Amino acid sequence: MADGIFVPDEAMFASLADDLHRLQRLAGDLSSLSRSEEAAFDLHREPTDVAKLARATADRLRPQFDDQVVTLAVDASTPVGALCDPDRITQILVNLLGNALAASHQRGHVALSVHTEPPPGQHVIVRATDDGIGIAPHDLERIFHRFERREPPGRPPAAGGSGIGLTIARGIARAHGGDITAQCAGPGKGTTFTLRLPQERAPGGGTPPLSR
Repeated sequence: MADGIFVPDEAMFASLADDLHRLQRLAGDLSSLSRSEEAAFDLHREPTDVAKLARATADRLRPQFDDQVVTLAVDASTPVGALCDPDRITQILVNLLGNALAASHQRGHVALSVHTEPPPGQHVIVRATDDGIGIAPHDLERIFHRFERREPPGRPPAAGGSGIGLTIARGIARAHGGDITAQCAGPGKGTTFTLRLPQERAPGGGTPPLSR
């Protein structure tokens, strides 16, 4: 535009805005990746209802599922408390649901559930399950490495993905003292991602009172 090659009209400014948004997102992803590898996430923990977070995240992303004709079912009606950073946990949920949607076929199904681990365990368990393209057994750990992506066969790769979302999500989970794992019976058989978070106890026993 400065050289007069492109006209500084509304369409050009919209294109520039899109490019800047992508650059900002990439810069943010790389910053998060750096913190993940250094185990240096700045967590703001507070008593949080993880089930409520899951419902809110699913509601926010549901229009994307509707657009791709993928059913999203949520089993998170019972409050499940944990002492965690709600914004960071939401970041994990967005990543897991986004990956499940990207892996799904049209008219596929994705299920999100939140519950507590049966005694004597003291963990919050969040599962995101799809019936999509699946993951080969030898790739179940590799997908958590930076810049690894699972691509639906016969479909173009999803736009805007940086291939480091799962790396960052696992880093956040581990910074909380938890983890993320993946299970799959093989290609074409869907995948389940499981987030485990310690259900920290309030002084005197019981779960801490929930703020969200």
